Amino acid sequence: MLVSTILLLLTLCFLGSSVVGAADRVKASYAAVNASQSPLWVAQERGFFAKYGIEADLVFISSGSLNVQALVGDTVQFAAGGPAALEARLRGPKLVTIANPLTLLASNLVSHPDIKSIADLKGKVGAVSRFASSSHQGLRYLFRKNGLSESDLKLLQLGGDSGRLTGLTTGKVQYTFLGAAASEQARKQGLTILATAQQMAIPFPWTSVVVHETWLESNRDLAYRYVKAVAEAVSFMKRNRAESERIISKYMKLTDKNLVSIEYNFNVALFPDLPYPTLDGMRLILENLAIENPEHARRDSKEFVDSSIVDRLKQEKFLESLVKQ
Repeated sequence: MLVSTILLLLTLCFLGSSVVGAADRVKASYAAVNASQSPLWVAQERGFFAKYGIEADLVFISSGSLNVQALVGDTVQFAAGGPAALEARLRGPKLVTIANPLTLLASNLVSHPDIKSIADLKGKVGAVSRFASSSHQGLRYLFRKNGLSESDLKLLQLGGDSGRLTGLTTGKVQYTFLGAAASEQARKQGLTILATAQQMAIPFPWTSVVVHETWLESNRDLAYRYVKAVAEAVSFMKRNRAESERIISKYMKLTDKNLVSIEYNFNVALFPDLPYPTLDGMRLILENLAIENPEHARRDSKEFVDSSIVDRLKQEKFLESLVKQ
């Protein structure tokens, strides 16, 4: 009897340890505290990572360049920062974007009210999160597209939306990109939304899932399950507004329901159904960088992405399977 009891306890302990050890633990970063990053938040809060055998530790890192440093240093296994990842690959580290839950530059261009057009930005001081960040790359493209030169860009590094909004309201800078909620806060303080994200329609790897290519070779199934969880989160958000807004409110620490609603409306409308890596967005970054080094213009944007995981989700009709659940 005693022997049987011991064997039973050992079996239960073994099974218990197997269940606990079944989940792959990863660290994943996001680069902004606005709802452009919300698919990761929803995947965490609604248990989609856990559903696919992942124990995810989400970490906020304030810019793409710092995200890439964390990835190269193996502090995280999944990072944001598509543009910075592309730049890093040009210098050596084999980073690759495997998904883009958001493929447009998802910020509004906000300015002082005396600025009436993008041409008026010439000679003014703008703000970015950090140099070489997504906000910086977006402004480089916007200036070039509107006939302004790189020498016309005068920028300060002021961190995330809150820091850049403070820079605007104190007169330290005259323009910047801001997310939806911060744009509304700026408008209420007399600032101008010079152009919306939809009006600019800048193709961009705004919300990215970036990994190290060497790591991916050994962890492709884990990467597949991670992207699967993110894709399910996007699908969930499009069908479940109230719960999505609750999660956005939690991570953004927003108590103003109107601002939460604005963030939801603005970002969810921009999420593609499947998070294919954006070749157009990568091409834009290469064109930016070609101003300093013409060789970059000859690089193929396909080099910087791996679409195979999202291709697999499409072939498996993953989104269709969610509708049936």
